[in-house]
Amino acid sequence: MRAYAEGLVLAIVSLAAIWGAWQVPAASPGDTWAGIVPFAASVALLGLSCLLLVGASRQTGDVATASGDNNATPQIIALFIIALIYQQSFRWFGYLLPTAIVAPIVLYMFGMRSWIGLAVSVVICPLVFHLIFFVLLGVFPPYGEVFDLLSWLQG
Repeated sequence: MRAYAEGLVLAIVSLAAIWGAWQVPAASPGDTWAGIVPFAASVALLGLSCLLLVGASRQTGDVATASGDNNATPQIIALFIIALIYQQSFRWFGYLLPTAIVAPIVLYMFGMRSWIGLAVSVVICPLVFHLIFFVLLGVFPPYGEVFDLLSWLQG
């Protein structure tokens, strides 16, 4: 029963995320739609929820399968909350500062325990994502209303 509930909650969250991705304004001619990554991630999340529901329907109800549950639901919810705060912080602080803060937190959640690796991720993740999205894909970088590290670095 718990696997069904987790699959249904994940499906509802993914449908809300798909709806949110569709709220991103259309790209101007020749540009890449800024909502393509959130939309793709939301569709992938919907696919994962479908896999959870299919897996739940195939469970036999053994105590052995229930003991193998690793309680990933709190981690998924925490990651979703971090993603919401991260997305909202773009409006206030631009792109670089929120990415530099969130990258080591998420890497730590996924098991990276090297303090040197986490410190390096503060610089490497914003740089790599900046190159992928704003240089290679040509997406316009969001500038912060309160403070923007990118405009401060550019002078």
